[in-house]
Amino acid sequence: MRLKRNQFNDSADQKSPPKKKAKSIEVTKIEVSDNIAKFFVAKGLGKKQWVVVREIPVLEIEHIEKAGGQLSVTWKGVTDTFFTKEKTDLFGALVNQVNGIFEDQRKTKENEEKEEKAALRRNELLGVINTSVGVIDQMFNVLIDLQDKRINWERLEGYSDGFGENTSFTGQTMPPLNFDFSKISSAIKTQSPKEASNEAFSILKAAYGYFNGLSVDDEFKENHPNFQDAKSVILAYFILNDLLLGKVVGDKANKDEISQLESVLQNLAAKTNFKVNIDELKSTINKIDVDSNRGRVIERSREIFKEQLKQNLKPNEEVLTTTQSAPEKETSTEPAVPPTDVTQPAPQPAPEASVPPGSSPEVQP
Repeated sequence: MRLKRNQFNDSADQKSPPKKKAKSIEVTKIEVSDNIAKFFVAKGLGKKQWVVVREIPVLEIEHIEKAGGQLSVTWKGVTDTFFTKEKTDLFGALVNQVNGIFEDQRKTKENEEKEEKAALRRNELLGVINTSVGVIDQMFNVLIDLQDKRINWERLEGYSDGFGENTSFTGQTMPPLNFDFSKISSAIKTQSPKEASNEAFSILKAAYGYFNGLSVDDEFKENHPNFQDAKSVILAYFILNDLLLGKVVGDKANKDEISQLESVLQNLAAKTNFKVNIDELKSTINKIDVDSNRGRVIERSREIFKEQLKQNLKPNEEVLTTTQSAPEKETSTEPAVPPTDVTQPAPQPAPEASVPPGSSPEVQP
């Protein structure tokens, strides 16, 4: 019994043997090929035989550090230590090479993330532009129909049914956008021309204000469409619709607006593939004076513009024939509409009554 007890006690008092330190590996040469670092040592007669002592995938390296004549490499949670008797900076060259690969990886990942964000911004911006163009059409349709001596409320209610309660957008790279149509729908249902006109202008102001408020500081300038492209497209579309509205009410003084529209479209064409045929557009707008089918002319004018939107506002890839690009033409950043207020309906307007730019049209009760 005593022998067994002593054996037990002796066993309990025994200490675990100390762990052996990792042995440093001598290397004479290092090569990196296909992202594999191969460590060689020279052996054999005359040290002419190269033997691989370790292969480490560069992409699996977690940490690499040179300290004096030693190199430590951590990969897959294991640290290998190497030393060399060579006089050349064998380890320094490897550290620089590995860090260069890591830096290239970082830049590649950064560029991929940037391109993904740019692509998302392009898609979101195109979606917001197309949605807003549709809203602008709807509101100008209301304003144009309110100019008739006998307002067709049934047709306006058809517009209202297409509005819905609201239209909203929430993206990842852009501010949220929301259009509330409840008030204009209510005004149309109650057949209130002044209120309907006020609400239409209010929604137009919200649409223009949204794009005007986009910060070019938060911009992918090389990306198309970018915020500046969007501002120009919306400004041009406001001017176009204001010209159409002016034609309906008999406004003859539209040279300034035509000139502004041409300037905005020329600037867009210089930077993107958005190339509206300005002569065709002006010719179509002028047909409102002679064509009895006003709606058809208005839709054709808008379609000439919107056909270019289908091209997704890509960069202009035409080869420049000169070493200097043409300077961008200055254009006003304020559209002719929406105005700040709406005038009272006039019971008997003069036949040649017009809507000056920046003011609101009169609506018939």
